[in-house]
Amino acid sequence: MKILIATGIFPPDIGGPAIYVERLANKLSQRNLEVAVITYAGGLNSNPKTKKYDFSVIRVSRRYPKGLRHFLYFLHLLNLAKDSDVIYAQNLTSAGFPSILASKILRKKLVIKVVGNYAWEQSSMRGWFSGRISEFHKAKTFKIKLLKRMQEALAKRANLIVVPCNYLKKSINSWGVPENKIQLIYNAPKDLLSLDIFNKDSQEEIKSDGKTILSIGRLDSWKGFHCLIEITKDLLQEIPNLKLLIIGEGDERKNLEFKIKKLGLGDKVKLVGRVSHEEIPLFFKKSDIFILNSAQEGFAHVILESMQLGVPVITTNEGGNPELIEDGVNGILVEYNNKEQLKKAIIKLINDKNLKQKFIENSKIKLKKFSWENLVNETLKALKP
Repeated sequence: MKILIATGIFPPDIGGPAIYVERLANKLSQRNLEVAVITYAGGLNSNPKTKKYDFSVIRVSRRYPKGLRHFLYFLHLLNLAKDSDVIYAQNLTSAGFPSILASKILRKKLVIKVVGNYAWEQSSMRGWFSGRISEFHKAKTFKIKLLKRMQEALAKRANLIVVPCNYLKKSINSWGVPENKIQLIYNAPKDLLSLDIFNKDSQEEIKSDGKTILSIGRLDSWKGFHCLIEITKDLLQEIPNLKLLIIGEGDERKNLEFKIKKLGLGDKVKLVGRVSHEEIPLFFKKSDIFILNSAQEGFAHVILESMQLGVPVITTNEGGNPELIEDGVNGILVEYNNKEQLKKAIIKLINDKNLKQKFIENSKIKLKKFSWENLVNETLKALKP
C-alpha cells in the first residue's frame, strides 16, 4: 500500500501533530510500506539540520504568500497522490482542503484526522468568541456560523474521519457526519524513558532548588497561561520556593512577558520558548507537577508524556482530557481558569507525597491502553483502500 500523509506541520516544527506524523511515517516504513509526507515548512531553503528519513518528505515554504503557498502545496500533493493508494490528511483545512480536491480529481480514498474544533480555535484567536468550547454551540454570529458550516462541509467530504478521543467522535457526529464514518484511534506516546535525558549541561540549565510547575503549549489565549502566572503570585505566600516554567511560543508571548514584569515575577516565572522534543523530558524530570490549563484539548500528547515520565498531572475537565486523567485516580481535573481549584490542587500535590505517588503508579497502568502497536494496526485498517 502506498500512503500519502498530508500535514500542516512536521519536525523540526514542534507540537503533537508534528511528532505524531513523524512517528507514524517511521512505523509504517518499518513495515515495508511506501510512505510520502507533504508539509509546510519554515523557509525557502531546506534546513541543514533537517533529519533524513526512510520515506520522502516534501516541504512547501511558509515564506510564500498565503494563497500561493497553498496552491503550491496542492500541486505537489496532486502529483504525489497520483501514485498513492490513499491520502491521510492531518487536519480539515491547510492539509485537508487540498487533499479533498486531490482525492476528488483522482478518485482516491481520503482519510482525515481531526484533533480539535477548528471553528472554535479560530473564533477564540480572532476575538470573535471568548467562552469555553462547551458553550460554543450558542454562538450565532455570521462569521462563526460561516466557520462552523465550512468545518462541517469539509468533514463530510472525507471517506473516513479519524479521531483520538471519544469526545471528538461525539462532536463530529453532531456536525452531521455519520457515526460509521468516524473511527476512534487513540494516540500513543514515544518511549521517552529510553532517551538519554541526564545530560549534565542541560540539567544545570534547568536546575531548581525549590518546587517546579511545568506547563507546555502554544502561547495562545485559550491555553490558560495568564491564569497560571497570576496564581503563582498567590502561591508564593505558601510555597516561597515555587517556580513556573512555560515551554512554547506564540502570539501571546509579549502579553505574558508584560504580565510577568507587572507582577514582579521575573525570577519566579520563566518563558522557556521553543524546545526540541528530545529536550522536553529534561524539563519533566526536574518538575514536581505538570499543568495543562487549556479551554479545549482533543487528545493531549503532552499529558501522556507527563504520565510516562512520572510527573503528576493537573488539567482541565475539557475535551478529551478526562479520557486520560481520572480525577483523584491518576491526576486532578479542574475547571478551565478556575484559580481557586488550581491553587488548591497544586498545594495538595506539593504537600501530599503519598497522593503524588498514587497518581504516578496509576498513570503507569493507564498508559498500557495507549500503545504504538495498536495505533499502527488500527490506522492501517482505516487507510486500507
